[in-house]
Amino acid sequence: MTIPHSTSLYVPAGRGIMYVGPWVGTTPPTYPTAYEAGSLGDFVDIGNAPSFEIEPATENRPHYSSREGINLKDLNPITTLEYSLNFTLDEVAASNLNMFLLGTLDEATRTIAGMQGADKEYAIIFVSNNPIGPQSIAFFRRTTIKPNGPMQLIGDEYLTMSYLAEGLADTANHASSPYFDYKMITTTTTSTTTTTA
Repeated sequence: MTIPHSTSLYVPAGRGIMYVGPWVGTTPPTYPTAYEAGSLGDFVDIGNAPSFEIEPATENRPHYSSREGINLKDLNPITTLEYSLNFTLDEVAASNLNMFLLGTLDEATRTIAGMQGADKEYAIIFVSNNPIGPQSIAFFRRTTIKPNGPMQLIGDEYLTMSYLAEGLADTANHASSPYFDYKMITTTTTSTTTTTA
């Protein structure tokens, strides 16, 4: 693995493909055997994502000693671990719209019952496809997904849907790494992909 300093580690333009797989109750989705058409397990390629961001976060409970004239922080334990994902999609597929509207989708009639699927959980995979720089695959075990702002139905720009995914721990299936795995790889693994309607 290349270590700093190396110009091969610069990523001037981040690119990649997102895949989403629904949990069914307490059962996680089946993971892909390869990232190409027909090998995605329970995951689907959700199309073009103009942006994708990850934000790990912690909460601490600091302790201060009162033995001196001023409070001295002498302990700062972590009490909460969490992360969130922010992403935007611009392909208005029924499945993407269903996820944005927190609904349930009738595939036969392509009708979404809005707000009837607000308790759904998803796993998310991100496979980078950077034109320059290192590549990675991220496996986000369990999340809830909700809208992250309005969807503009009338306007002069391309219609986009913004989402917030909040990470949940999957201790039952991944006790040693319940939140996510971020794997650095050396080559691009994306070859053939599919987008659902």
